[in-house]
Amino acid sequence: MNKNHGTFGFGKQTAAGSPAAPTVTVLASADSEGIDASTSTDSVSLTNGKRDTTAGRYISGSEATAKLTTLAFADFIGMALFGALGSDSVSGESAPYTHDIKMGESLPYLTFVQQVGASDAALQQLEGCKVDSLSISAEGTKPPSVEIALKGCAASWLAAKAWNGPAFDASKGWFKTAGAEVLFSPTTNEPAAVPPSIDLSSLSFKVENAVEASVPLGQIAPKRQTEKSATVTVELSGTTDSTEMYRLVKTGSSSGTSVADSIVVGSLQAKFKHTVHEDWSLTVKMGAIPWKVNAMGVSTDGGPFDLTLSTDGAISVGGTSIEAILVNDTASY
Repeated sequence: MNKNHGTFGFGKQTAAGSPAAPTVTVLASADSEGIDASTSTDSVSLTNGKRDTTAGRYISGSEATAKLTTLAFADFIGMALFGALGSDSVSGESAPYTHDIKMGESLPYLTFVQQVGASDAALQQLEGCKVDSLSISAEGTKPPSVEIALKGCAASWLAAKAWNGPAFDASKGWFKTAGAEVLFSPTTNEPAAVPPSIDLSSLSFKVENAVEASVPLGQIAPKRQTEKSATVTVELSGTTDSTEMYRLVKTGSSSGTSVADSIVVGSLQAKFKHTVHEDWSLTVKMGAIPWKVNAMGVSTDGGPFDLTLSTDGAISVGGTSIEAILVNDTASY
């Protein structure tokens, strides 16, 4: 067995309780838990006149999750975004196809499959999954890192030892940070070029769906997973040679003299190119961001000011607080 062997796959289910074979296969790019099936126990206590009142224990619940960190592979990132947001509108009669992925009314059920340790290890499966959280982060020129966390209904070991999804092909490439185009505005819904006074060093998006399990009487495993309201956050970090951005976000104007009495809303757009296909791209848009900005204190070290722009939660515009435009060779998810 080899700790460095891990193959992971995702399949879209037609309904809860109907596992699907993987249609997307990826490898991890960093430490990843994969499937984790945990149980909790509680005690049966009796008034026996002694300090040790525990007469027995029982399993009170079970939780099955899956966590994976990998790169923004073109087929995988579409499945991940669709799983996290819920709506995918596809255009194009042949490849490349354009996917317009937005917030949907509900999230699809997915099946997560893994083979860990060896190419002849038994497959493990987590069916009835929904995406609890998805984050995409980029720093410097490192390829964007994608972290996905799922909550599922039933974890199992399969009899099969042969991978049941498509073969992974690293030569197909992934989306890259080098050459990325980032546009943003602190005060309008029209993102523009980053001001020359600001040098961005990192960018991250995160979608959190607050997925919760529903467990029937007499069972320990969930029957279904249900998402609650989504929260979408973003963070931009870098340096600047001016405190102007602090004033702009706090007052709503570069010449403002007092803290704004209403939320100042801005916007963001980030477009990533592909390492292999010039006509493939991933564009993430957020049209209404109530920005927060860090205090810009002085330091005896000198140098530029640290700058962090973030939000507690983006605002929905037209039914979605985030939109991803993905161009790849996948016809549908």
